Amino acid sequence: MELLILGAAPSSIPTAFGTGLVLLGSFLVLLFALSYFVWEPVKKVMDDREKLIHDDIESAEIAKREAEALRKKNEEILSQTQAEVSEMFEKSREEAKVQQQSIIDEATINAKRLMSDAQKDIEQEKEKAVREINDQVAELSVLIAQKVIEKELSPQDQKDLIDKYLQEAGDR
Repeated sequence: MELLILGAAPSSIPTAFGTGLVLLGSFLVLLFALSYFVWEPVKKVMDDREKLIHDDIESAEIAKREAEALRKKNEEILSQTQAEVSEMFEKSREEAKVQQQSIIDEATINAKRLMSDAQKDIEQEKEKAVREINDQVAELSVLIAQKVIEKELSPQDQKDLIDKYLQEAGDR
């Protein structure tokens, strides 16, 4: 039985087998050397890179959660601020209504007071004018009566009559 190993002729089988063993040994030494000198450092670099990537992903997720929490907090603050602003506007509106009503009430009271004062002044002026007219009528009446009486009455009768007219005018 002839075996062909690595393309060697049957007479060189032991040589080919020896070469195969040398090649296998060299390959194993090279594999061991590569695994010790190259594979471990490359694996360490790859592990470090993987760890760095995982750390970056974790940091990004943490930052994302923090950003989401901050966004929610900002939305709550914005909502509170909007509610406070609305409340302030409503309070201002109510205060303006109260102040407006107060001004209207005060103006109404002032107007009524001014009208009352004007009516009192008018009444006083009216009474004064009536007194003056009465005084003038009384004087004219006295003058007319004096003229009439001078012709018909004695001075004492004239004086009594004038006193009587003055008394009647004063009673009015």
